Amino acid sequence: MLCPHCGGSNPDGAAYCQFCGSALATSAAPLPSSLAPPPPPPPPSPWRAGGLAPPGRRRSGVGRTVLIVLVIFIAIILVASVISYLVVPAPANVEIIGVNFQSPDDVCGLNGAVDSSYYNTTAGQSFSLSYELSGNNTTSGGTAACEVNSVSTPTAGFSLSGTNVPLAIPENSTQILSFTVNPPGSSFTGVLTLILT
Repeated sequence: MLCPHCGGSNPDGAAYCQFCGSALATSAAPLPSSLAPPPPPPPPSPWRAGGLAPPGRRRSGVGRTVLIVLVIFIAIILVASVISYLVVPAPANVEIIGVNFQSPDDVCGLNGAVDSSYYNTTAGQSFSLSYELSGNNTTSGGTAACEVNSVSTPTAGFSLSGTNVPLAIPENSTQILSFTVNPPGSSFTGVLTLILT
């Protein structure tokens, strides 16, 4: 038997709805009022007390709508992630396969010197280099004093910063020449040329 008030399903012959406590219409003939016992009070409804809906009632579609929106949102994020992974190219590499030193006035005997080290970095990512320098060899077996006043590079796309020049190198001694190499923002493979004066 269905409750006309809340729609909850009740056993046949029940006088009150077990969900909301409303009186149910019965098909039995009513007893004369003098013989009929007073009706018992309705039992407490667990459904109304806890704020729950009776099992036979349908809830609103708000929960389902929220779930659908959430699933669509997650799907959009996943699709955007896959697209960005496929579209965004891998960072370009800069490979320096050697460093050539040029010095028109042969500062510290460095004109034509070569550093055959291999340097690999990501395009646009700066890195530091340092070299231990000494003066020109002398006939007496030592090295002469010398001074590096500037360091630059003509290699396309490259620049230098943070050079510790002027750098004076005393006789029979060494000093560290250091600087930061700023590579281009695109791929490069080749030799980096440094000009010292």
